[in-house]
Amino acid sequence: MITTRIAAVVVAVAITIGLGARPASAEWFADVFAGLSLTQDHDVKTSDRSVGPAVYEDVHFDKSLAWGGRVGRYFDAVPFIGLGFDFFRYYPYIAGQSVNVRGCFLPGGCGTGRGGTGYFETDVSAISVDLMLRLPLLRSDDAPQGRVQPYIAIGPPIFVTSITPRDTRQFHNQDGDTELSFGVKAAAGVAVQVYKNLAVFGEYRFTHTSLDFELRDAALNKMTLRTDLDSHSALVGISARW
Repeated sequence: MITTRIAAVVVAVAITIGLGARPASAEWFADVFAGLSLTQDHDVKTSDRSVGPAVYEDVHFDKSLAWGGRVGRYFDAVPFIGLGFDFFRYYPYIAGQSVNVRGCFLPGGCGTGRGGTGYFETDVSAISVDLMLRLPLLRSDDAPQGRVQPYIAIGPPIFVTSITPRDTRQFHNQDGDTELSFGVKAAAGVAVQVYKNLAVFGEYRFTHTSLDFELRDAALNKMTLRTDLDSHSALVGISARW
């Protein structure tokens, strides 16, 4: 898969950089991390020419594993500023659930009632170049950049999101779509040096993107599914510095 190849490239770049000599003009870093991602409930809008438009209100997305990697550098001239290339992946599945549904249906007219969403597999990959800002604290000869480093990161990710209906009545099951979209990401964390070239860190990050999928209904007619993903992730990781 494309996202698996991207992850492999991130790891390969980190290893390649780590085996090389440290440039005189920068402090390089390579991070790997994992944790838990929680996506907020959000309306899911569908448009089906054979049935009519509908809004599934406050659809719940499952908690999921989140993982990824980041490589980049902080600059000696301005050691509190850096750039990082970040790869991030998580899985906000839509489990089968009963929610309020409002819309105009054929036949029957407009109204509100209860309906089921069915089950959807959802895979999200976010790729970005981030601006990194850190505050070096507790500096020493063994930790010239600070033994403790609070930091923030912001960037405009490109999201690659795939959705596949697996157990639904309205959608054609096993027939999914992949959407390329833009969004926002903001992160904050604290890194603590535990060895001369090794740190551990904890990070919170928020990501947002809007999605517009083209799927097919049970009768194989084209239809759309729209929603937003507002996700909160708690991550822990290891950082190599040189």
